[in-house]
Amino acid sequence: MNQTKRPNIVLITTDTQRWDTLRCMGSEFAKSPNLDRLASEGVLFTQGHTSSPVCSPARSCLMTGVHTPVHGCIENGIKRQTHFPVFPDFLKEQGYTNIMVGKCHFGPIPNSFDVVHETTEKGSDTNDAYAKFIRPLGYSRASSHPNPVPEELFMEAFLVDTSIREMERATAEDKGPFFLFCSMVSPHAPIDPPGRWAHLYDDVELPPINYTPGEIAGFPEHLKRLLGLSTTGEEDGLDAGDPNVAAGGHGKGALKQLNGPLTAEQLARIDAHRKLYYGLAAYCDHQVGRLLDYLDRSGLRESTLIIFTSDHGQAMFDHGFDDKHNYYDESWRVPFIMSMPGTLPVSERRDFATWNDIPATIMAAAGTGCKSMQSLDLFTPLTQGQPSPRRCAVGSLYKSAAFATTRWKLEYYFEERRGRLFDRQNDPQERVDLFNDPAHRDVRQAMVEALLNWRSDIADVKLLAESTAGGGGPVAKRIAPHTKAMRGADSELRLNQAAVEIEERMS
Repeated sequence: MNQTKRPNIVLITTDTQRWDTLRCMGSEFAKSPNLDRLASEGVLFTQGHTSSPVCSPARSCLMTGVHTPVHGCIENGIKRQTHFPVFPDFLKEQGYTNIMVGKCHFGPIPNSFDVVHETTEKGSDTNDAYAKFIRPLGYSRASSHPNPVPEELFMEAFLVDTSIREMERATAEDKGPFFLFCSMVSPHAPIDPPGRWAHLYDDVELPPINYTPGEIAGFPEHLKRLLGLSTTGEEDGLDAGDPNVAAGGHGKGALKQLNGPLTAEQLARIDAHRKLYYGLAAYCDHQVGRLLDYLDRSGLRESTLIIFTSDHGQAMFDHGFDDKHNYYDESWRVPFIMSMPGTLPVSERRDFATWNDIPATIMAAAGTGCKSMQSLDLFTPLTQGQPSPRRCAVGSLYKSAAFATTRWKLEYYFEERRGRLFDRQNDPQERVDLFNDPAHRDVRQAMVEALLNWRSDIADVKLLAESTAGGGGPVAKRIAPHTKAMRGADSELRLNQAAVEIEERMS
């Protein structure tokens, strides 16, 4: 198969990257020239959301195209079901060479990956692909701040170098198009930007943290349980002045939550921690730029679909804690950019996209698809200059789910039968919970009904179709065609319709 018949596909992800690390998304202080360039050469989704605001569940959604309650990985440490098709299998059937470089964390690596260079967390002293590279050079595999590794040898540089080498090899062999998944590990903790990137934000004034003293006490118990928070700030001996904040700490003893008004010294420590984080995100931007430069100079740019996004964000002490595992914009909303000059629009914006949509989008570009995935194709509408087919965001985490329209955001915690409702237009910092406000009873009821309908609607469509033999009594025979005709995307489209109706009636 000649490589030009189907596009090459490059999926670039980072880990724990907030939306406000990109200037093109409206951040006034972000330093992101390369991702800004990518957005100007493609389409920026201003309402990109992860499917689950934590690593392994989100990545499992990416591979399977189904939501966490269906694939089973509802939190880190819980294995996903493995009977679902994964999108690299469909690419392999289309003649793609599949290349995996970087962090996986989505369960078993599919056999349809032809090349695998797997890495894990930076703070781990494991024996992965990066360890085999960095140890002979005299550096420890485990990283921390201050980071002694030169920026050209640091993990993301290694991942980009490896990605370029594998793309060169795939192109030279000319066996067909390639799919490259370059999965960076930063800016996930430890917050350890190398070299000059540790000082990039030294003279930058960051906005104040989005925090109201005492707000943690009002969190749902489900949320506090996932975040490991107490209402006193004394859990695990935490101290708002812990030096691990400035050092990018990520283990026991590192600050996890704030409690009450903060002193100037405490604010300074948090500010130092945040500046290291944004410096590390800027380092990732630099490495993305190296990938783009390679595609440009190699002549592959116009024949390659590029998708850039991140698995989730991080609170960074907004709302009083430093974690993901929540639906605030700081954690749930993520960068999401698609670019293929000559095929997709340039310098345009769309609104919603989710991580569940990535597999359908990639498969559509490759000329294939999967009926059972709860995934919407973003690629085909973009080629036709149309709006995003995704009209809202939906996600889930452990025993909770969330639903966001342009105007409203609902979180719902099933065990507590309790939710939180935010007006995204008039309260963009999500400080005022309107769930029990009588004036917002109608919108609350409509949002809860739509979200719970979606949650009850999603199912293992693949298993249902395969289990339907078509025999049995008259009812079984009558309903069998309907069961076999089910599509995974049906639940997403029904929620879309509910979102449109809510926006029209209540905005």
